[in-house]
Amino acid sequence: MMRRFLAALPVLALLCAAPAGAQLTPLTLDQVFGVSPPWGLQPSRITWAPDGNSFLYVMQTQDPFQAVPVHLYDARAKSDRILINPHAYGKGAGTPGSLVWSPDSRSLAFTIRGTLYVRSVAAGSDRTIDQRISDPQWSPRGGAIAYVKSADLYVATLTPKLSIRRLTRGGSEDRILNGGLDWVYPEELGTTHGFAWSPDGTSIAYMQMDERPVTAFPIVDFLSVDNAVSNEKYPLAGEANPRVVLRLINLGSGADSLVYNAGSRDEYLPFLGWRPNSNDVLFEILNRAQTHVRVIARAPSGSEQLLYDQSDSKWVDDVPLPAWLADGRSLWMLDRDGTKGLYFRSSAGTIKRLTGLYRSDSLLGVDPGASNAYVTAAYPTRRDRTLLLVPLSGGAVKNVTPEAGSHDISLAPGGVLFVDTHSTLNGLPQSFLMVTATGEPRDVLGYHEDSLLNQLLPIEMLSVPSQYGPLDATIIKPPGFDPSRKYPVIIYVYGGPAAPTTANSFGGQRALYHQLLAQNGFIVFSIDGPASQVDSDANVRLLYHNFGPGSLLGQEIGARYLQSLAYVDPARIGIWGWSFGGYETTYALTHSTLFKSGAAVAPVTDWHFYDTIYTERYMGKPQDDLAAYNASSVLPAAANLHGDLLISHGTSDDNVHMANTISLMQSFIDADRTNVDFMVYPRRTHSIAGIAQRRDLYGHMLQWWLKHL
Repeated sequence: MMRRFLAALPVLALLCAAPAGAQLTPLTLDQVFGVSPPWGLQPSRITWAPDGNSFLYVMQTQDPFQAVPVHLYDARAKSDRILINPHAYGKGAGTPGSLVWSPDSRSLAFTIRGTLYVRSVAAGSDRTIDQRISDPQWSPRGGAIAYVKSADLYVATLTPKLSIRRLTRGGSEDRILNGGLDWVYPEELGTTHGFAWSPDGTSIAYMQMDERPVTAFPIVDFLSVDNAVSNEKYPLAGEANPRVVLRLINLGSGADSLVYNAGSRDEYLPFLGWRPNSNDVLFEILNRAQTHVRVIARAPSGSEQLLYDQSDSKWVDDVPLPAWLADGRSLWMLDRDGTKGLYFRSSAGTIKRLTGLYRSDSLLGVDPGASNAYVTAAYPTRRDRTLLLVPLSGGAVKNVTPEAGSHDISLAPGGVLFVDTHSTLNGLPQSFLMVTATGEPRDVLGYHEDSLLNQLLPIEMLSVPSQYGPLDATIIKPPGFDPSRKYPVIIYVYGGPAAPTTANSFGGQRALYHQLLAQNGFIVFSIDGPASQVDSDANVRLLYHNFGPGSLLGQEIGARYLQSLAYVDPARIGIWGWSFGGYETTYALTHSTLFKSGAAVAPVTDWHFYDTIYTERYMGKPQDDLAAYNASSVLPAAANLHGDLLISHGTSDDNVHMANTISLMQSFIDADRTNVDFMVYPRRTHSIAGIAQRRDLYGHMLQWWLKHL
């Protein structure tokens, strides 16, 4: 297939890193952390029109605060133009958000600074609809847009003239959310909308979230002269969740009725929607322990049909709502039979797995003839990510993107075309407009900087034997590598459930930081513990009530493997990670003697400090298993810190709160441990975003490693 790519597109070069012994042009911090990504700009936020003939995209730089235009690409003409230029909307306007096509593909709803506009694609003209809004959604029949404003639902009718109607009352940003979402549902359940139009556009089903029981967590801005405090509703493990109910409002009569009260049962409602061509509301119910999930269809009469039911003694995953075929059969992405896959549900309710026992990720679409589905999957190996054509009648799947590596796919409605951003560990990302039937490119999108390849060391893929089977790993060796020497090693870790770090994919900014480390004489190594691999639910369940020991065992297997290598200095093995990887770093430095030093960014340090949905899924409530929480906490083991530790954290982190790091620092003080450095980033959230901030963070870590390892 690559030969055909090169024949069709002679501008492309075969992507591979320079050999280990080759003369390299050194990377620099300024190059890695410049505004323009050194590997080249690629299209992102791809949003296809419903007719499948065009799509929107942006070319976002490494500066997340830089406003960039929205482009419109016409797939038929292979033409490109700027559709929305944010600079035309005044000083301080950011990149347009909430890009939503009208059902007829002729208009676009979008927001700039919270103002809702509707753009005529052909005429290029805007209508201003309303201000301070979020989550605009078109009526299925067009002509109207529903949205959330000040925690209440509104609908704007566009023809024959603009009229705005408030649908709900009583909303308050810190109390009751009508149609809006809190922090934890999108973060941990992947919920994207708090309301949904009925297929005929006459009703809207919506979630009402009562956040009054939820802890108001203070986030302090230390840079203002009078320090400012904002409160985030954040449900800590074992504490109160928002009380959520599902309601239905009829736009004609204004009648607002209760569909299901999950709050009274302390349950979650991850997803809501409608059965096509009907007035049946679909919703998913997940109990708080996350051991039982149900998907319900509720008719206007009040009768209910149970569409799916699954239980597990440890945990079940939430279930995306299905894709429906015209005859009432449906397709589901379910995590069962050992790993996630695509399932076919007959009209009688029986289900059959259509994909193999590799992990499938997402159902992207179904062709109009309903003979094939399109699924992304870890296939043919768990390090790859590819697009599969899956026959609904059963039989062998077809790999539409057979080139090894990672394929980030955006499929057009109907499945005729797709955008594929392809990369490998040693190959820079490149985006193509592809024809699904042939697997051939129609156009090249974006660009890549081939010159960067001359600055990169090769990343080797390897497997490390273990009692859990071979564990995937990667290694980068310094320039002029001499196997008779002893090198220090830095291990990069994440360690969370089903979250690998060794996939065959270009790692962007972090990957170039690892190249900088290797340039400076370090071996850079990463290994996925058994619970981080994607193709075995049984291995992931090693983390059940066992976050710390269960995730550490993979890193200890990796460290012992490194110690067995003649060219590794066993006394100079370091470890670093971010978020769960930061947790893993601090846990390793206090619960293992295999690591000399560590750098932790935004670490969880005790699971009492993290949110309900993520933490309780794996650890249960602290009230029910305090021993497991203590065994997975860094705080009680602070006195066991045996190596040098650098912690970096943003003061405005709304995900892993600064309380994690402050509590650990106090524990180190109490234990008289002075080999700890702390770097703080004012007004930065969990990502520590910003060109200056990222350059400082990674540059500081680089110098710290040179000093301590």
